[in-house]
Amino acid sequence: MSFDAGELRYLSPEIALFAFAMLVLLHDVIARRPNREVSLAVTLMGLGVAAVLNLLTLQSSPTPVLAFSGMLAVDSFGLFLNFVVLLSAAGALLIGHDFLRRVDVLIPEYNPLVLFSATGMMLLAGANDLILLFIALEVMSIALYVLAGINRGEPTAAEAAFKYFVMGAFASAILLMGVALVYGTVGSTELRAVAQWFAIEGNTLGATPMLGVGLAMLIVGFGFKVAAAPFHMWSPDVYQGAPAPVTAFMATGVKAAGFAALARVLFVAFLDGKVDWGGTLWVMAALTMLAGNIGALVQKDLKRMLAYSSIGHAGYLLMAVAAAPVTGLADNPRMGGILFYLLAYTIMNIGAFSVISLFTRDGAEDTRIAGLAGLADRHPLVAAGLSVCLLSLAGIPPTMGFVGKFYLFAAAVEGGLVGLAVVGAVAGGIGVYYYLRPIVVMYMHPAEEHPVAPQLNRAAMGALAVAVAGVLLLGLMPGPLVDWARESLLSLAAWSGT
Repeated sequence: MSFDAGELRYLSPEIALFAFAMLVLLHDVIARRPNREVSLAVTLMGLGVAAVLNLLTLQSSPTPVLAFSGMLAVDSFGLFLNFVVLLSAAGALLIGHDFLRRVDVLIPEYNPLVLFSATGMMLLAGANDLILLFIALEVMSIALYVLAGINRGEPTAAEAAFKYFVMGAFASAILLMGVALVYGTVGSTELRAVAQWFAIEGNTLGATPMLGVGLAMLIVGFGFKVAAAPFHMWSPDVYQGAPAPVTAFMATGVKAAGFAALARVLFVAFLDGKVDWGGTLWVMAALTMLAGNIGALVQKDLKRMLAYSSIGHAGYLLMAVAAAPVTGLADNPRMGGILFYLLAYTIMNIGAFSVISLFTRDGAEDTRIAGLAGLADRHPLVAAGLSVCLLSLAGIPPTMGFVGKFYLFAAAVEGGLVGLAVVGAVAGGIGVYYYLRPIVVMYMHPAEEHPVAPQLNRAAMGALAVAVAGVLLLGLMPGPLVDWARESLLSLAAWSGT
């Protein structure tokens, strides 16, 4: 195993993020009076530089390549997810800038912690080795544990951080045991080596219990990270207790990175074993869609409602993952909807949490759905922006969320999972009801006697405007992005041989 310095160019986006994170951290520590605007500007500049480098890497590597002795896969799949992660991080930074001041959480480490976590997410999207995957997962998670409890004066934030840390450590331990069992069976942690193991006659998951248990542990570990049932119980409390911008980052970036890793493991290493794990994912997807949408029905807090909503959306994505054909991803081109929907979900949630972050009272969040009463009269543009994002989350045309759900359901039907698609349709119908509830409150309920006035600010309102524009424009003209998503997913076939 030799080190080629030239391969560092494939890690240039991640290196840029890490370098800017260190630069912002040093500024905030060394400066006598750190300037929050300068810190935000430099942090956003780091995201911009990483995005440009990611684009250059995409253009300079038209065919997938492996780097660092096969540990890192440089392909359109990972590079597409990198853009999603960068967008999620930008949203968390913009939403958090004024919000953290209003809740008196002037902790300078917030911006670099977002960059550190995003670095782990991007490494996770391109990990072609289970060891690198685990390291990237921990880089992402450790920063998020701190972010979840960054509001140290709020008991619910401390509870959220503790629960997230305990459950995250538990999930990481299970995943690491799965990695050990895979290595014990195959003799390698590289995903391509696992795929080649299946090519040997007689090698199947059913005939090799140790590998089957290892894969089961990997799925359980990822299930915790993406909040899939029955491993989802931690997410409502953590999402509600963490500050709004951190919740937005967790709901979007973590989900995108988690599904990127899960898809790469299943589609590259274990696609030939689909007959053994397909049924498990069918059940998980059905439980996740139903648990998330039914749980959201009774919520009176908007953040908690969106937490259960996040669980339901994980189920829709799992439905498409379960539809992967054992003959190769090219036989179900609708599966590109997985990447499209991850981007759509990120944009929709950035918009929704931009509005949530505006509501604070006496230095604390006020995210009651009842608190939205009369918002359409007081601030019509804010109400309209939140309505568009909620309708997109519900999958109402002509929004981006509708297009994304269409492709997920189409992938399930083409993959022969008609029954699972029916379960998803029932869950989606339930979702329409609870997404409409805040809209009804905003437009049809009179304001409270002492309503909470939204604290409008340029950063959050800018994020909301971009999110609404993206939801509508990409809902009306999704073609080029859908094609890019499809081609990006199919780039995984270069490693699995399918």
